[in-house]
Amino acid sequence: MSSSIDRRAVDLLLSIVESTDAKVAGAVLSDYHANSAGKLLAANVLRPDGHNAAAASLADFEDEPVSLIWSSERNGYGYFSPSAGWVGVPKERMGVYGVDFPVLFARLLVGLDIASRDGARVLVPRALWELGNTRIGRRPQRVPIWFARRLSDRKIWADVADTARRRPTPHVRILLTSTPSSRLHEPGLPGHLVVSIGDAIDFDDGMAVSPEILSALLDGTPAVSPHTPLSLSPSGQRLTIHGNVTIDLKSDIHIAIIRKLVEGHQDGRRFSARELLDHAHSSAKTLRQAFGAQRWADLEPYLKSENGLWGFAL
Repeated sequence: MSSSIDRRAVDLLLSIVESTDAKVAGAVLSDYHANSAGKLLAANVLRPDGHNAAAASLADFEDEPVSLIWSSERNGYGYFSPSAGWVGVPKERMGVYGVDFPVLFARLLVGLDIASRDGARVLVPRALWELGNTRIGRRPQRVPIWFARRLSDRKIWADVADTARRRPTPHVRILLTSTPSSRLHEPGLPGHLVVSIGDAIDFDDGMAVSPEILSALLDGTPAVSPHTPLSLSPSGQRLTIHGNVTIDLKSDIHIAIIRKLVEGHQDGRRFSARELLDHAHSSAKTLRQAFGAQRWADLEPYLKSENGLWGFAL
């Protein structure tokens, strides 16, 4: 992959990805981003996607758009200006350019060992894709990777969160996003490491996501605010309560049960013991039996049953 895509070009691309339709007018590119646009077009992450039938006047110093008409005599589009006569509009200014998402994903993931049989799979139209599974660091299991855009839109965030709940993973899932971290309003998704692409790109390798940065983010344990009543690490292996009580989990069964309980706490839902045990594929008869005496003693002060339904009581 070409290393000519610099940080400025990446910032431009991500801003286009975050736009409503993931498109940009050619006039905007030529007027304000000519150098970066040339790099993105050469890399095929931006492609022609239609044209505008209107443009800002190039001759009359007016902000109002003017309708363009075809002139067979001049073999091009333009408009008639009272002060300048016929004004031709170059094709590149009329064009609309859209993001080629398959090419974008290929360039982002070039440094990762992605296992995917069919390429990116759409989970939420124009908002969320399943990219495949990859090795991160020395982890024995492959880590699933999704990509989402426009996560600052609360409707899109809700759609992504709902999809994540319906497609649970026993371990952590990485959710790459074009949304800058400063615009992520929600606290996070249980079982997911949400990573803004701008924070994870190796700019020495064009626009490839760095596996070393992803590994460091997965390994790191972010500080938990004492005002946060309940926090589960992306791997699901560390539960923090009120910022000062830490419970470490190793068993996949324990992680699956706690992850569902944390999700329920955030959503105001409670679960029967049977539902939790079945979700974790546990053959135990009770939660106490599933966790064992020692781990249950750690959890019992914070887990309560109400009318047969379990949840955190904090």
